[in-house]
Amino acid sequence: MIIGVISMYLIFSLLFGFITLQEIPTDDETYAFMYFYTPDCPACDQIEPFIDYLREEYSVLIYAFNMRNPVGLQYGMQLEIRYVPTLIIQIDRGEEREFKRYENIDQIREAEPFIADIRQIKTEPHKQDGS
Repeated sequence: MIIGVISMYLIFSLLFGFITLQEIPTDDETYAFMYFYTPDCPACDQIEPFIDYLREEYSVLIYAFNMRNPVGLQYGMQLEIRYVPTLIIQIDRGEEREFKRYENIDQIREAEPFIADIRQIKTEPHKQDGS
């Protein structure tokens, strides 16, 4: 019962803007990072260590949304998530909002230079094991 009430509060809060994502401010923009997955997705399991690497290497908070629970599903529907794994980077420039969408393992790996540039950290891209 309590879990149902909490879930409904979270859904209501996300829909009506009571809960906001922590954003990374820069001079002119703010960024929020959202990762969408399902627990039974082999590709999600494969990319999860890379998502953890991005969190640690670039000190970014990447929100993980399980598309199998009501909050993750609702947020995913709002952002028109069609595939998992998907990484969304929300860019706010005052009244203007842009979303960068990375919809598979290869595309998610391609997000690293963009994240490094946001964080102004110049490093070599992460190498997969065996490459």
